[in-house]
Amino acid sequence: MSYKLKTFSEFSDELENLWSTFQNINENPFLNFIINKTWFNIFGGNIDLKIISAEKKFIAPMIIKDNIAYFCGGKDLFDYHDLIYGKNLEKQFIKLVLDELLSIKGLKKIELNSILEDSKLLKIITSLENDYDIEYINEDVCPMINLPESFEDYLSNLSKKNRHEIRRKMRKFENNLDFKVIESNKSNIDLLIPEFFRLMKLNPEKKQFLNKKRIDFMSKIIKDSINRGYGFLNFIEIKNEMIASSFSFKTKEKLFVYNSGFNNNFSEYSVGLLNHVYNIKDKIQNFKVIDFLRGPEEYKYRIGCEDKNLLTINIKAFRSWE
Repeated sequence: MSYKLKTFSEFSDELENLWSTFQNINENPFLNFIINKTWFNIFGGNIDLKIISAEKKFIAPMIIKDNIAYFCGGKDLFDYHDLIYGKNLEKQFIKLVLDELLSIKGLKKIELNSILEDSKLLKIITSLENDYDIEYINEDVCPMINLPESFEDYLSNLSKKNRHEIRRKMRKFENNLDFKVIESNKSNIDLLIPEFFRLMKLNPEKKQFLNKKRIDFMSKIIKDSINRGYGFLNFIEIKNEMIASSFSFKTKEKLFVYNSGFNNNFSEYSVGLLNHVYNIKDKIQNFKVIDFLRGPEEYKYRIGCEDKNLLTINIKAFRSWE
C-alpha cells in the first residue's frame, strides 16, 4: 500500500490536531507538541523545519541544519527522540521517511540522535541495513529504576551498602532538621521557577549551561507541563529557604527527572541525593519506572539505577557506482 506524504514547515494548528491523535506521545515527554514547538521558536532561527506525515500513520518531526537531517530538538535539551506513531510502527513508514529525506538535494546524511536501545525505531532500522549505509554510535546512557510497590521494597532491592547509607542519611536529616517537601501547582509556579534556577546555578557546570535561551525554553516547558498536568517541580524547604529541587515530566507509568539543583551548604546532609530519595518515596505507588535521563552521574547508581544505552544512528544512501 502506498501512502501520500505531507510536509509541514511550521507548527500549525492543523499539525497540532494531527499530532494529538497519536498514542506514543503519551509515553515520551520529548514528543510533546508544545515542547517541540517551543524549542523551534527559540532555537530554530537558521534551521529548516521539515515535519513529514502520512495519512495519520506517523509524524517524523525533522529539521535540516547544515545539510544534515535531525529530529527536532537539540540533544542538550531533549533526552530522547523518536517518530510519532499509533499502535504500530511499520517498516514501510521508516523507509518512506528515509527516502524522502535522502532525496533532498545536497543532504549529507540523516543523523538520528538519542535513540533508546530498546526502541521500535532502532529495531526496524537494523532490518534496513541492506537498503542504506547505516552507522551506530554509542551516545550516552540513561540510568533508570524499575519501581516496586512500596518504598521498603525499593530499599530492600538496593545493595546492602547503599541501603544502609540511604537509611542513615534519612535518619540524620530527619532527626536534625525541620523540613518540608513542597510541590508546585498552578498558583505558585511563577514564584518557584526562579528558585529552581537559583538552585541549579549553584552548580558551576549548570550555571554555565543555563544561558538565556535555555532558561527561556526550560521556563516555558516547566510552566506548561505543570499547567497541563504532565510535569511537577518539587522542593525541600528548611526555615522558609528552598535548599533542593528537581523538575520531572510524568506519563501514565513513568517519571522522568529532567534536572535538579541543591544548596551545597547543606551537603553534610546530602540534600541533593535525599531530594531524589524523598521523590521516590512520595511517588512510588503512582509510577512503575523513574528515569533519570541521560548521564552516568554517580549518585544515580547509589539510589539503584541501571543503565539503558542511547545511540546515534547515521544513515546515508549507498553510493552508486557507474
